[in-house]
Amino acid sequence: MGSLAEVLSESQRIGLIGPGPLDGPLDQARCFARAVPADAGRLVDVGSGGGLPALVIAVERPDLTLTLVERRGRACDFLRRAVRTLGVADRVTVVEADLADLGHDPAWRASFPVATARGVGPPAMVAELVLPLVHPGGRLIASVAGEVDRWPDRGLAVLGAHVVARHDGLVIVQAGECPTRFPRRRRQPSVFDLGG
Repeated sequence: MGSLAEVLSESQRIGLIGPGPLDGPLDQARCFARAVPADAGRLVDVGSGGGLPALVIAVERPDLTLTLVERRGRACDFLRRAVRTLGVADRVTVVEADLADLGHDPAWRASFPVATARGVGPPAMVAELVLPLVHPGGRLIASVAGEVDRWPDRGLAVLGAHVVARHDGLVIVQAGECPTRFPRRRRQPSVFDLGG
């Protein structure tokens, strides 16, 4: 087994994590790990890319089973190697897929108690693509990167969701019954406006 620091350094070396010190991103990933409810059992991390926060959660929360979703094959290859290196392959699965497709797949829709998303995109896009995967009463935990005000309840209500907490650079959204029209297909000109 290798260390988490070594794995994340490799991710940075091959360009899946941006340059600069890893202390800040690691601290934020640990905030994600702490924000996952103790009784969650399992979660889906979307846009897993270079492994933050997913690999940190996997190491720090051995009580969880994780599904890592990433659309880029190169990043999936890295994540699969990292999962083996860290010795967590028995409870972490890497899936190469597009979120817009998974949200309409009955095997995926409303199937997770928790979803995590860091740096995946603007709040409206994250909400529309990820909330359909979370079962009613479950949580979406997302990084806000200075966009805390771009997660208004009025917009989230369209997806049957609402914010329950904002702290540690994260927003925690409780999922409800997400209308089946979401997520909309990529062909459509824009994602729905959370500011609505």
